[in-house]
Amino acid sequence: MALDEAAFGQKPQYQQRAPRGRFRFVGYPFRFFFRLLKRTLGGLIRTLAFHPVSSLLVLLLMATAGFLGYENYNGGRLHLGPSGGSAASDTLPPSPATEDFIKGQTTFNAALMWQSFSGGLQQQLSQHGTNQQSLQRQLDQRKQAGSKIDQVQYVGGVQAPDGTRLFMYVLTIEAPNQQGVAENHYVLTVDQTDKIIKVE
Repeated sequence: MALDEAAFGQKPQYQQRAPRGRFRFVGYPFRFFFRLLKRTLGGLIRTLAFHPVSSLLVLLLMATAGFLGYENYNGGRLHLGPSGGSAASDTLPPSPATEDFIKGQTTFNAALMWQSFSGGLQQQLSQHGTNQQSLQRQLDQRKQAGSKIDQVQYVGGVQAPDGTRLFMYVLTIEAPNQQGVAENHYVLTVDQTDKIIKVE
């Protein structure tokens, strides 16, 4: 029996294809734009679904850059410093104190972290039972458990109206025995003497 005579259900009813118009090429750009838009939206939705925190940070940075660009385009000035100067569109470079704090985390060195704190923050932590020795014990426990920082990302820094500076970091931490990764976000406030006065 020929293949087209085999019993695969009812014989399909074919319809005559409508003749194509002479000016069908006019719709090509619209179809191309629609496909491009659909794929872009699909990629954006997948990114937001699988990386919500990173996507939020990127959106915040894009919104900040767009706002600063709009201010610059209109000749306006965004007054953040006490002297009334305009904020630069570029982010601040990392602070040495915040770099010591992050390096202390990655190398399990509590001395680096402790020396990056201001005297006021050290006193505040000591009142809650945290000192350099207890901080080192916490880092040693993390190191013995096999946890390590896989990646450090400096997001940016801005100057606040009171003269302090805020710096944001994202740390990707690899769990022991390849159990997955997690993200820690730090907002470090630094005073005029380049010492950390607040950790969030």
